[in-house]
Amino acid sequence: MMLVLYTTCWAGAITLRTQITGLSGPVLKNVQERLLVSQTAYGETLTPAVIETFYKNAPDNIRKALSPFGFFKPVIHTDLTHHADVWQASFTIDPGTPVRITAVDINVTGPGKDNSELAKQVTQFPLHVGQVFEATRYDKAKQNLFQTANEQGYLRATFEKKIIRIDVENHSVVISLTLNTGPRYYFGHVTFNQNTFSDKFLTRFLSFHEGDPFSSPQLIKFQQNLSNSNYFQEVNVTPDLKQIDNVEVPVDVGLKANKSQRYNLGLGYGTFTGPRLTLSTNLRHLTDTGHHMDMQLKLSQVLSGLAAQYIIPGQNPLTDQYMIGATGQKFTPKNGNSISKSVSLGYIKTMNDWKWSANATYLREHYNIIGSPSHNSRIVYPSLSLSRINADDLINIHYGTKIDLVIRGASTKVVSNVTFAQTELKGKIIYSPTQLSRLILRGDVGYTTVQDLNTLPISLQFYAGGLDSVRGFSYSYFGPGRYLKVASIELQHRLYGKISGAVFYDIGTADNHINSPMGRGTGIGLIYESAIGPIKAYAGFGRLQGKPRHFAAEFSLGPDL
Repeated sequence: MMLVLYTTCWAGAITLRTQITGLSGPVLKNVQERLLVSQTAYGETLTPAVIETFYKNAPDNIRKALSPFGFFKPVIHTDLTHHADVWQASFTIDPGTPVRITAVDINVTGPGKDNSELAKQVTQFPLHVGQVFEATRYDKAKQNLFQTANEQGYLRATFEKKIIRIDVENHSVVISLTLNTGPRYYFGHVTFNQNTFSDKFLTRFLSFHEGDPFSSPQLIKFQQNLSNSNYFQEVNVTPDLKQIDNVEVPVDVGLKANKSQRYNLGLGYGTFTGPRLTLSTNLRHLTDTGHHMDMQLKLSQVLSGLAAQYIIPGQNPLTDQYMIGATGQKFTPKNGNSISKSVSLGYIKTMNDWKWSANATYLREHYNIIGSPSHNSRIVYPSLSLSRINADDLINIHYGTKIDLVIRGASTKVVSNVTFAQTELKGKIIYSPTQLSRLILRGDVGYTTVQDLNTLPISLQFYAGGLDSVRGFSYSYFGPGRYLKVASIELQHRLYGKISGAVFYDIGTADNHINSPMGRGTGIGLIYESAIGPIKAYAGFGRLQGKPRHFAAEFSLGPDL
């Protein structure tokens, strides 16, 4: 095995080549790194004197690089030559016979000598008789034992014996290690330093109870729980090791709450929809038990409405929430119009990146579909939804996925004047094949089973067309329909700074027949990556069999997922 390193001094134009033979794998890499560090330690300027010093000290550096792998008696042949300003240092290495472990004695003493987790570490200690001794594996195993003791609450644990006896002549190693656990410590009183929320509410974020064995990982988890709650902008959890009462460790929690109100603005424009405005606010501190409210106002020629959600944290505020919601909206698609009001109750559960919810909604809607008489509908329908967002950055995304599944239905047997069942699945993938480009894939499929589609409120029917559907067509151009089919592919490429160009191809429809012709939209776009999310402008043509070609331009501000 040979490795050649090149180091050039530009000032003096002297080049040093280092050649190593006889080694491979991690051993070779360690020797290489050791020699490189030694070489650069002499400065950036190479001179004959510097090279000769490096060459003289190299065998000792090689021995030190071999010893962590159990090689203590290597045979090293060296050679230094030069032609003009090109020097070459050659090292031929026979690492020799490695030392092997002949005895391992691992013990735990003190109050924690019978602790099951420590006993497991001793039983599973990874170094065994007959193995080649490697210092890095020994250090890691020793550290794991010590860390386990700390995680079990033995904060004063020490190694009262740690012996590695190496017999170079007989190629043998004896390991003797004894850990004294010292007393076990426990979580004491938790003090919250803030004045926004009640202590009773904040204790619901605890990952431990007072009196549990002290554990640094549990303390870190507690801090992460508070940080991920969206209630605080600063979190500092500190064990007060100087104020230990007997064996109980008090915990101080410093918190700075988020601002009590947050506002968001969304802007857009479409050829057919005209200007679009979205205003939303989050009232975060309605009660000292974490209750908060989200409100959103949407205004456009096609869809306008006001929605509000009152959120009540569950027993675990990170994973459980209860929701009371109300909406009122006016919907004016291409071939109809509706005015609706609804109230809903729901439960939301979060598990890792997944969020699922169960809701019951009461909907009253007056609607009209062109060519059909007006309807007044009253429906109570349950719904189940499952969603997941995973992205490297929620503002300017390079890699991300989003999936949404919704199932809902109603029956005339339960306070409703229509029986229906509906499911919809949406997905989006963002992938960056290069640093300057992004590929965006999007899909949306749905199906509704109902005896007479006209008896289903149009706010619950499927439509397609517009910026997040089939571009080149107006918002809700296709529909209403039992079937929804939409697919999209878009390629973005950085043009200059934070400005990217895009080309897209969309296809889809919403219709009563699964095999009905689908509209196809093609076009271009410009995207600017702003601090509040991408600003997007698209222009494209829509084509549908037997229909004149459409042109649509869209503008929007908001996140990709």
